Amino acid sequence: MFGRRTEHPHSIPLAGHAGLDDQYHELARFWVSTERSFVLVAPDVVQSPALLGSLLVECIHTAAAGYAATGNITEEEALNELWKGLDQERSRLESLEHAGGAN
Repeated sequence: MFGRRTEHPHSIPLAGHAGLDDQYHELARFWVSTERSFVLVAPDVVQSPALLGSLLVECIHTAAAGYAATGNITEEEALNELWKGLDQERSRLESLEHAGGAN
């Protein structure tokens, strides 16, 4: 209404994050379905690819702590699985590039 778009029904709620004020800028969104993934990145927010890489590493550590908070896995186990997933995807994409395929 009035040009405002509602959030996607499956967005992560921002309620409870009072410190997240107008000084902060969203720089990425990750979406997944049973068939594919969809990633949006705002390179104008973090113009340095190296800084984005650093933030992604911080994201991995935060995610590991989140998984550990469920009580189903330790933080170390979660971190190992997250790194394993990153390594597998990098290897897959590098194989596609060497084979001349698209990702």
